[in-house]
Amino acid sequence: MEDNDLPEYRQSIFHQLFEHAADIDCKLLLLDEILAIGDIKELPLLDWLMTSEHPEIRKKALDVKKAFCEKLGILSKNKEKRLPMDLCFLYDEFNIRPSKIDKDLNMDFEVTLDIFNPDI
Repeated sequence: MEDNDLPEYRQSIFHQLFEHAADIDCKLLLLDEILAIGDIKELPLLDWLMTSEHPEIRKKALDVKKAFCEKLGILSKNKEKRLPMDLCFLYDEFNIRPSKIDKDLNMDFEVTLDIFNPDI
């Protein structure tokens, strides 16, 4: 039974296992198991573990989250905002240069209201 009053990271079945793990090596093994058998509910736990005081756990949680998101087909927030690196070299690859705008060119596209006057 799911308790919605708990923080999201505590709703993972792996959270209790992490609390009772004897040492860091056991916790690192649990992170491998999250990748193997975990589901979407493990993401808040992985976010929480990325703030751990142990650098090994932080690094492993980050690596597992990346692989886990790829496995589930979820884009991370940072990845959604980034463009592929290939686009950076598009101008050079196709020898394309942006057009230059002549600042002296004075184009006035304003239409006078005379066209609405039926008397003409």
